Amino acid sequence: MKKLISIIGPMHNEEALVAQFCEETLRALEPIADRYDIELLLVEDGSRDNTFEQMKSVHARFPETISLLRLTRNFGLEGAIHEGLRTASGDAVVVMDADLQDPPAVVLEMISAWEQGADIVVGSRSGRPSDSFFKRATAGLFYKIMDALSGKLKLEESAANFRLLDRKAVSKLLELPEVNGVFRVLVPYLGMNTSVVAYERDRRFAGETKYKLMSMVRYALDSLTGISIEPLRKIGLVAGVSLLCLIGSLGALFVAPREWAAPLVVCAVVSLQFSLLFFVLAVIGEYLGQLHIESKGRPIALPYEFRPSGSSVRRKSAAVSS
Repeated sequence: MKKLISIIGPMHNEEALVAQFCEETLRALEPIADRYDIELLLVEDGSRDNTFEQMKSVHARFPETISLLRLTRNFGLEGAIHEGLRTASGDAVVVMDADLQDPPAVVLEMISAWEQGADIVVGSRSGRPSDSFFKRATAGLFYKIMDALSGKLKLEESAANFRLLDRKAVSKLLELPEVNGVFRVLVPYLGMNTSVVAYERDRRFAGETKYKLMSMVRYALDSLTGISIEPLRKIGLVAGVSLLCLIGSLGALFVAPREWAAPLVVCAVVSLQFSLLFFVLAVIGEYLGQLHIESKGRPIALPYEFRPSGSSVRRKSAAVSS
């Protein structure tokens, strides 16, 4: 029996590109059709236009290949991806944008890396020629901040939601109990064998992006707060800067002219107050960070593989029989 490759395409108000997305994706995957079965899972995320009608139309054309999942309302991209992962049954599952900015042909490179042993294959954008200067600049800043605050996690540069996950990785991801998770942050948390495939992002085929400025800001905040408690810990750096200002002000009192004494004393007092304030905030932030971690309920570790020794098997058998 052939292995199954599932492709998840979340859609919200995308009536203009449903057919094109399906046709181009299936055409791109034709070279592996003799080795794999293909499932193209379209997730309709509470659209207000005729997106679902278009989805039903392509399903009628490709009933053996295209699956449809309709959500009760608009839950957002993360909700659509999560339900797609819960529904897809592939041995490998690919998540990609349905606007064709993620080239379907890149999926073949991802599958090749998966065949070579990767549990997770990440699509990394090597170029964004269709994006405005503002979007490229803010995206670059976002990835730099995320990398600086990621703690123990290793984040791939310029990588969004275009990823392939082995069935084992999908199962591990779905075991995580949190509700407000961010896919591009949760996947690195798994820490499994990961490969990276570079690609150049295409222009949007049709319609307008659903991510306006405020949506991107909210998504960035969800990503930053979901990745680690490092932002809270950075409060301590501010306390350190204030302490350095205090030391500098006190040192300057010994060498500065007498008329500078009063301003330097004021500066020292203010620096002392801010040092104490941010030190207290840093301590509170550490406790809040620990509460944040505990509330997520993530497992402390994720086992990848276990090969028991003969003695451990005998011990378990003996324990069961007794």
